[in-house]
Amino acid sequence: MAKLYSFASWNVEHFSGEPGRVARVVDLLKEVNPDVFALYEVKSGSVFGALMDGMPTHSFSITENTTNPLATETLVGVRRSIQHFVTQREEFKAKMPSLRPGALATLRKNGVDTCFLFLHVKSFDYPLAWGLRDDMFKHAASLKRTLDKLSGDGENGRLLVLGDLNTMGLSAAYNDVSDIDGAQELAFLEKRFRAVDMRLLSKTHPDSWWNGRDNWAPSSLDHVFASEELSFKTFDGADIRVHGWPEKNTLTQKRAWIDNFSDHALLYGEIHT
Repeated sequence: MAKLYSFASWNVEHFSGEPGRVARVVDLLKEVNPDVFALYEVKSGSVFGALMDGMPTHSFSITENTTNPLATETLVGVRRSIQHFVTQREEFKAKMPSLRPGALATLRKNGVDTCFLFLHVKSFDYPLAWGLRDDMFKHAASLKRTLDKLSGDGENGRLLVLGDLNTMGLSAAYNDVSDIDGAQELAFLEKRFRAVDMRLLSKTHPDSWWNGRDNWAPSSLDHVFASEELSFKTFDGADIRVHGWPEKNTLTQKRAWIDNFSDHALLYGEIHT
């Protein structure tokens, strides 16, 4: 199989203008060298200069939140040699001005479109947060149905939904009957996407988030869902490589990576033909 596109998704927590960290992040992106990628929690315009200087092969765009100028945003990079179009999707704010929109990158080769929906959805496990996530995921499934209709001739839309999906579960105060954990929320999400012919891609490591502290357990928060008809390169038998602290052998090495980069690992994959 030949590579069609490589892609990456990475929450670089509170990514602002600290020069040393920005340089390390850009160097890692250059090493991974994805055709299309998104960075979440971008806070500072100074990040743009480092990316433009360090990755002149790519063009960049960023989401905007006009109601909250202090909000963190999603930055998308796409290789310039690939025909592409990036749009901001307001429906993923779930009618909450403070939330982040989605970023939809449509890449075209040989007249065929492949869409990457990059999302950083609402975190926390209290009922309102869980409900907002549920609304965002509903819109993602609806987008897949729309793409299926636009494809015509019995073809399905080629979509990936990926990002920091914050599958933390639900914990309702004084009501443990409705409580679910993160694994259950992810299972429900799998069922929702199976209904639109999408599957959860397997990862080389189950957990992608950890803050390096002993009193916090690693969590599986970052995911990739993809249209069933898409094929992927495998990494040690998995569809997605979890690049970063989960690959390190010792606690000292894991914590050093978290301090130098982010508490989220980078997800990397390749679509093959």
